[in-house]
Amino acid sequence: MNSKLILPEYGRNIQNMVEIAKTIEDRDERNRCAKTIVGCMGNLFPYLRDNEVFRHKLWDHLALMSNFELDIDFPVDITGYEKMASLKPSQIPLPTTKIVELHYGRFIRMFVERNAENAAIINNKEAVVAIANYMKRCYSTFNQEVIDDRIIYNDLYEMSRHNIDLRDSDIKLNDMQPDRKKNKQQKKSDNRK
Repeated sequence: MNSKLILPEYGRNIQNMVEIAKTIEDRDERNRCAKTIVGCMGNLFPYLRDNEVFRHKLWDHLALMSNFELDIDFPVDITGYEKMASLKPSQIPLPTTKIVELHYGRFIRMFVERNAENAAIINNKEAVVAIANYMKRCYSTFNQEVIDDRIIYNDLYEMSRHNIDLRDSDIKLNDMQPDRKKNKQQKKSDNRK
C-alpha cells in the first residue's frame, strides 16, 4: 500500500526519492542526493527552474516532503513547519442553499431576484426580455426538446416574487434549437475538410 503523497504535484517517484534520501547514512552522499532530487523537482517545471524564488521554494518543498526529517546542509533558509501551516489558506465558505431549478442554477435565481427589486429593470421591456431569453438559453442547455415560452414566463414570474409578469404577453423569445442544428452542421462540414 502506497503512503499518502505530501505534495502530489511532484508525484510518487520524487516522494520515494526523498524517503530513500532519509535512509542514507553518509551526510555528503545525502547532500548530493538532495541536490539531485531538487534538480528533478525543478525539471518538472522547466519554465520556473532558473528563478531564484522558485529554487528556494523547491528546497522548502523538499523539507516538507521529508517531514523536516532530512538532515542535510540546506543552501537556503528553510521555512519551518509552523510557518508553512500558518500560510495554509482558510477554507472558502460555499453556499449551502439547495438549488431548486437546477437547469437555471444559483446565479440566475440571484440575478432575477435582485433585478426584480429594481423598478428601472422591471419597467424596461428590453431588459426583461433579455433576462427571459437568457433563462431560455440555460433551460435549453439541459432540455433537448422544444421549449415553450410559457414555461420560462412562469419561472420568471415565480423567481421574481411576482414582480416580473410576462405570462400574458405576446413576446416571442429567441428559439434556441436552430443554433444547435447550425452548430452540428458546422461541425460536420469542419470534419469533412
